[in-house]
Amino acid sequence: MKKTHRNRRSFWIDVTFSIVIIALTVSAISLISLTAKKETASPPENKKTTTQAPVVVDTTDSNYPAIKISTETSNDLYTPFSIQYPQSLHSPFNKAITSYIKDAKRGYLNKHDGSKLKRKMNISLDILTHRSGNYSFVLTDSRTTGKPNEETRIRSFHLNPKTGGSLTISDVLGHNSEHLEILSPLVREAIYNDPLIADYIFPEEVHIQTEPTWANFDNFAITDESLIFYFDKYELAAGKVGPPVIAIPLSDVNNILTEEFQSVIVDSAENSITKEEHDNGIKKIALTFDDGPHPKVTMQILETLNKYDAVATFFMLGSMVEKNPDIAKKVQEAGHELGNHTWSHLDLTKLGAEKVHNEIYKTSAIIENITGQKVTEFRPPYGAVNEAVRSQTNLPVILWNVDSLDWKDRDPNQLLAKIKSATKDGSTILMHDIHQSTADGLDAVLAYLQSEGYTFVKVSDLK
Repeated sequence: MKKTHRNRRSFWIDVTFSIVIIALTVSAISLISLTAKKETASPPENKKTTTQAPVVVDTTDSNYPAIKISTETSNDLYTPFSIQYPQSLHSPFNKAITSYIKDAKRGYLNKHDGSKLKRKMNISLDILTHRSGNYSFVLTDSRTTGKPNEETRIRSFHLNPKTGGSLTISDVLGHNSEHLEILSPLVREAIYNDPLIADYIFPEEVHIQTEPTWANFDNFAITDESLIFYFDKYELAAGKVGPPVIAIPLSDVNNILTEEFQSVIVDSAENSITKEEHDNGIKKIALTFDDGPHPKVTMQILETLNKYDAVATFFMLGSMVEKNPDIAKKVQEAGHELGNHTWSHLDLTKLGAEKVHNEIYKTSAIIENITGQKVTEFRPPYGAVNEAVRSQTNLPVILWNVDSLDWKDRDPNQLLAKIKSATKDGSTILMHDIHQSTADGLDAVLAYLQSEGYTFVKVSDLK
């Protein structure tokens, strides 16, 4: 009887246990189903990745022939934007613009992480024109992400509305890499002299981003007055300023531009003519020599200059004048202009004010003491100059617009080729009187320039 009682009790325990298991299973299934329904009906905010508000597109005529302006706006709570861009009659141009706008929108919308931080994207449009008929379209993409630093980028596009052709900086400079070598130091100097970024500059980045490569200068615009270059924010400098915008007057680069893009001069009769046509047939160039005096090379150069009755400007290093005082004196006695090229050939933009002052002052002092002639010009090593450097001297700062690259090629034949391809009326030609190859190639250079009707003048005579 006891055995039967135990069996009956065991049976009821098993039944009860099974019922509990079934009840728990049903409850779990119900809970999971309810949660799924809630998630389906109301997704959490952090799953929001795209704007839900409608995008309004409006296209209107512009003040520029054959150009329409499209504006896209969205008032979405989390990712509002306003975008303006040009459209033309030419499919390749429209395709390039549309691709850029799509990428910009995608990058903005996909980065939204669902947070409630204030965000906004605004792409604005500026249209700049040149008398050649070419348009430069400048798109400025400014984004507020809710973080301390606002993101701003500038991108330029180009179009000739009549032909549908685009434009590159290579087209503007005649596909001539030597012209790029001339442009590079001019843009670099303008960056160092920009008061908005001068105190925040990254010198190494400035040097890299202004190296003479086509890619470095292809984000540009051109007007009748200026060649304008755009750089990304924080690419060249820190600080809270926007992307650096560097404008180079066309008159400063006229001799390296193709005829189509050269600046014009309006004379008293209101006639527009090119600079070369304005100079009454007198073509002047300045020959300049840096880094000397050298005991052998400088003397050979003086003999060649004398042969062609050519005057030049010698930018001397104070340390070289100290080593070769007799040669410095002979340069002065030959009637050439004397310039200051610092004592040690250092990048002055990386030095303190006192060091810069000493580099310049000591050099002027020793040149004047040895030769009896005052220094009239100053050329900073590497063409690196900013307002801090300029403040340490009253001498005019002289750069160049034709770089012979004699320091790089060390080839007499290349010296002529480089100068022949780049020299125009008003050119300042950079050479060095420390390389034997320069002395060996100078005769052919002067013979060619003289045959082309150029008059050799001092740098100060070009002003």
